[in-house]
Amino acid sequence: MMTYLQLIAHLLLVLLWLRIWVRPANEFYFNPFLSGTTRFIDSILNFLRPVLMLPDQGVAFVLLAFFCVFKTLFFIRFGDGVTLTFGTIFAFTPDPQNSAFPLQVLYGTLQFALFLVRLWTLAFFVRLIAPPKRLTRAREAFDFFTRPFSLLPFAIQPFILIGLHFCLTITILNLGFIPSTLMILIQQPLASAPDVFQMGHPLLLLLKTGWLSLMSFGDGLMWVNNALLLCLLGSFISMLFGWKTLMLICTESIEVFLGRFSRRQPATGGVDFTPIIFYFIVYTLYSMIQMGLYNLIASPLIK
Repeated sequence: MMTYLQLIAHLLLVLLWLRIWVRPANEFYFNPFLSGTTRFIDSILNFLRPVLMLPDQGVAFVLLAFFCVFKTLFFIRFGDGVTLTFGTIFAFTPDPQNSAFPLQVLYGTLQFALFLVRLWTLAFFVRLIAPPKRLTRAREAFDFFTRPFSLLPFAIQPFILIGLHFCLTITILNLGFIPSTLMILIQQPLASAPDVFQMGHPLLLLLKTGWLSLMSFGDGLMWVNNALLLCLLGSFISMLFGWKTLMLICTESIEVFLGRFSRRQPATGGVDFTPIIFYFIVYTLYSMIQMGLYNLIASPLIK
């Protein structure tokens, strides 16, 4: 339950973050993927603008800071606090001794920053497999929600993303986060995960930081699968209850996540197994990448 609440909280923060970069005159109100969210954020900003006496960007920034602090305090009080996962192998939690309020807020902000960068990574993979010269309403909305990253030239996007993942990873490792291994993909966990990233030759530690950042970058593949699965579930539920607008949004979103692998024509038998096949292929590829990077991190290359 807390996982879904965190997802909703982070999506709200993304909308506020987006309002810092996008002016009302440049929004797409006629796109059904955007009209509801833009009206929702506009209603909040219009209510608080006379109180704060700031422009829209200033109000959005104040709300972003406030909700980031509130989100951190809420999940510390009612959840498990801040946990940063890298794939299905590593989890990082703050040192219990660093429980000061400013540090807790910093950890919560770092958690949102990692969420935002992984959302941009998801956008990169979506654009990577997208058919050339085919822009749909769902694709337009996706580019909108990932601004300002989506405005960058596609050729430099992977280098920007890898750099951001590396900066966040090295920040996590130097802020007192304690790593541990998860028993999902690996059969032989590390004897002492903290020592792996704290002890050894400086060059080896730098390499392991790079491999860990690539593991975080690879999580974009998992996000593609999770988003596809969520849209499939939403499409099924909307079909049962006759929610035509939601079904339209989910159907077009599925096409975006499948990219050039989507079938423009319905399957002959009425059932299209392309999303399921795509899901398992991506999951297999993701698992292979994660295990390969884990083996590099766990191997003692330099004594």
